[in-house]
Parts: sequence; structure tokens; C-alpha cells
Amino acid sequence: MSNSKWRAVFEALANVRPALSRIDVKFIGNDHAKPMGLPWLDAPHAFVDSFEFGPFPLVGIEWIEVPSIFLTAASREIPATRETQDLDAAWSALEATGKQLPLSRTRHGIRITGHQI
Repeated sequence: MSNSKWRAVFEALANVRPALSRIDVKFIGNDHAKPMGLPWLDAPHAFVDSFEFGPFPLVGIEWIEVPSIFLTAASREIPATRETQDLDAAWSALEATGKQLPLSRTRHGIRITGHQI
């Protein structure tokens, strides 16, 4: 998927209300997806920036998934909590971009595919 489409995806997801707290990102060459918050778009056009990974190239994303339900991280003082996200609002925001995005529903949420591997 092009850098412009990925940026449109992340911009649309950033505008979902109620706000999304988490996405899962699968990078090319990694065996498993990793959880993260929505990235910032202040990086150069071919990149995004994130708290979890720092800046990374959009071309390195195999897919992202917006989970419908996830557990927050627990610590010794704070137990994990179950959070939900509004997938209908996310789907509508992605469709409203007007771009033909490779969207699919999975048993966990909404997947946006960048590369078929």
C-alpha cells in the first residue's frame, strides 16, 4: 500500500470518536503483531513516529488491526482491565477517506493490509 494511503488510514483512525487506544501492527519480517497506540504523522512522508518503536517506514507494515477488545497492561499496583473499541466508527472513518483500502473484518477486529505475503 502506498505511503499516502497509510497516512490516510492513520489520520482517519486518529479522528474516530470515541478515540481508539490501540492497534496491532505486523511488520514485514516479524512473526507476530505488536500492540501500539496510534502513531504520529509528524515524521517525513514515508514514515510515522510512535512511542513504542520510534520512527518507522510505512513500507515496512504488512498489516494493522484495530482490535475490538484488548487488555490494558497490568503492573503490580494496577490490574489489567478489559477495553473495547468501536469498530463500526473505525470502519466508517476508514470508508470516509474515499480511498479503496484493503479492509477486512477478522474475529479480532478490522484489518488493513499493506502487503500480501
